[in-house]
Amino acid sequence: MTTWLPRLVPVVLSVAISACSGGAKGSGGTAGTAGGGTGGGSVGGGAGAGGNMPDTGGATAGGGTTGIGGAGPGGSTGTPSTAGALGSTVGSLELYGTFHAMGVIATLPAGTDANSNAVANLEYRVSGTGDYLLGFPLTRVAATSFVGSLFWLTPGTSYDVRVRYADPDGAPLDGAGAGATASTRAEISIPSPTRTLQVSPTGSGTVCSAATPCPLSQALGQAQAGDEVLLAAGTYYQGEFTISASGTAAAPISIRGATGAILDGSDPATFTWTSQAGGVFATTVNRPDPHLVTANGARLYPYSDLSSLTALSASSTPGLFANGTALSAHLAGDASPTAATMAVSRYNYAFTLTGSFVFIRDLTFQNYGQGDYAKAIYIRDGSDNLVQGCRFITNDLGIGLKGTTDRNVIQDNEFSDTIFGWTWEDVKAEGNLETGGVRFYSPDDGRGTVIRRNKFHDFFDGLGICPTESAAVTNETDFYENQSYNNGDDGIETDGRCANVRLWSNVFHDTLSGISLAPVMDGPVYCLRNQIYLAGAGHSQAGYTAIPFKFNSDDGASGTIYLLHNTVDAQRAGNDGFKILSPGTWQLLYTRNNVWAGTLYAMENANPTQPLDMDYDDLWSNGSDTLVRWDGLSNTHLAAIPALTAATGQQSHGLSAAPVFTAPATADFTPGPSSPLIDRGIYIPGINDGFSGQAPDIGAVETK
Repeated sequence: MTTWLPRLVPVVLSVAISACSGGAKGSGGTAGTAGGGTGGGSVGGGAGAGGNMPDTGGATAGGGTTGIGGAGPGGSTGTPSTAGALGSTVGSLELYGTFHAMGVIATLPAGTDANSNAVANLEYRVSGTGDYLLGFPLTRVAATSFVGSLFWLTPGTSYDVRVRYADPDGAPLDGAGAGATASTRAEISIPSPTRTLQVSPTGSGTVCSAATPCPLSQALGQAQAGDEVLLAAGTYYQGEFTISASGTAAAPISIRGATGAILDGSDPATFTWTSQAGGVFATTVNRPDPHLVTANGARLYPYSDLSSLTALSASSTPGLFANGTALSAHLAGDASPTAATMAVSRYNYAFTLTGSFVFIRDLTFQNYGQGDYAKAIYIRDGSDNLVQGCRFITNDLGIGLKGTTDRNVIQDNEFSDTIFGWTWEDVKAEGNLETGGVRFYSPDDGRGTVIRRNKFHDFFDGLGICPTESAAVTNETDFYENQSYNNGDDGIETDGRCANVRLWSNVFHDTLSGISLAPVMDGPVYCLRNQIYLAGAGHSQAGYTAIPFKFNSDDGASGTIYLLHNTVDAQRAGNDGFKILSPGTWQLLYTRNNVWAGTLYAMENANPTQPLDMDYDDLWSNGSDTLVRWDGLSNTHLAAIPALTAATGQQSHGLSAAPVFTAPATADFTPGPSSPLIDRGIYIPGINDGFSGQAPDIGAVETK
């Protein structure tokens, strides 16, 4: 974790937008109260009072405080740079491409910018084409290092990228920079196998054919590059296979399930349960420490001793107590386990992958939970692996990653458990069920993990995507187009070493917190166009309310966090649209073009000493006469945007109006035809290029 914080301003964004009410997209309705007036007035020009990144008009080519943009493109695919060729080459530039993004790491020679007041602007183009386009500026993360990202790129495409420094001290750094060329990652192609090894739950053949399928262990031992291991329908009560062989991009090793193929980590044996005192029943299992036991498909709470189990001290939650091979269970209503369908975990994991280009598809994994750190799939120093189209049902963890794990892809899966109804306090007391569907163990030095189009539900935390420790310069992790819901704490945790971690176009609902950033060490982390609604769910005895974005932590300082074009709609009574709690420290929290719609306050800030730069957001509350509650002020309750700006310097171009979504009750947060969000945002190069109308819309969804 870096603690270097000499400069809070990543760059000066110089962008002007004259926002008209609606333009081609319709009338914008009643605009409500904004910092610069009411109605459809100007939302561009002028620095936000007290903000760290002023949004001012104009663009300067070359030196000084090099501007970005000028007037928005009004629907173009980007703003061409007018700065011309780089003055000279200075430092180095590293590029790291994923499917739709690219990490940019710029390094200056020591002493080049001794007073740390230069900024690093980003330009890019498809290789060999015309003008360079402006990207979102880089963020200074150390005395000589800047980190940033390009977004919305095309897979399998080469890009020319350059960083141009602007230094108010002039030469030699001002106008100089560095350039490089790299490609985004091509979409995954799954070729036809050169050989299919067929297995079944009762297979005993030796040639692994359809006529004589073999055991799974035999097929896995034979599999080489280009082979497919095809699991016939049925339940495989097996596990703890280590797959060390590797495929190639053109010839992966594929492990695929036919419809109905299930890998089950439980013991199929029939256990004899003996009644004990107080509704407890006991049995002896075949393998010690079954941390995961279910009754009729529902996980039992793992009590730490027999007396707690007898009393069901965790909010009367049915549970288990395991001591070696001695297992005790206490079900609801003191029912006998003999009358229930019981699953007792026997295996710690299904597969450990230590190789590369292993593709696991269309399988169901369930009941892996024996011993410590149990999980269904463990990627240990494996790279370029794919997990696709699988279901992970009630495992201690779905997928764990550790070591050097580069470019793994987790897509189109469903991860679930049954503990959403457990209280927050009981899960915290147990301590081992906060992992969720996917988790990075420490250290993880890999880069380029992509997690997309998955579902995570009925956990405590949906998943966690940042390790505590990493030797990698940046993570380059992309998390997008996922759904996380019915989770008792965080929809996702980006807690830990997070550098160039990007979250976009995800949906979070019915969670206590949507996105946890507590803390994001180093940074930057980008949260773009996410939707969070019905936060404040879960079952806390203390009555915790919604924290759509969580920043509070006493576990280290965060780097820079960007929240751009997100929509929060609290919906549940008594919850805020945006909340900042204490403790917690960070380098910068920067917000633009978000909707913070609360049913108590639009925004609450209980940590007012930390650096914020917030503007062009819509703050709305339908449940209080107070729009914002802000600690540390003589009047902590602020009724309107002008009062907020006057007291804090924030939201000088902010909006306060009912967002008028199309159908929020059915989770359609598109601005309706009369929405004041239409054309009221600020143009941000590299983030909202290609907007429709005269300016970007505020919120996660851009109308067409």
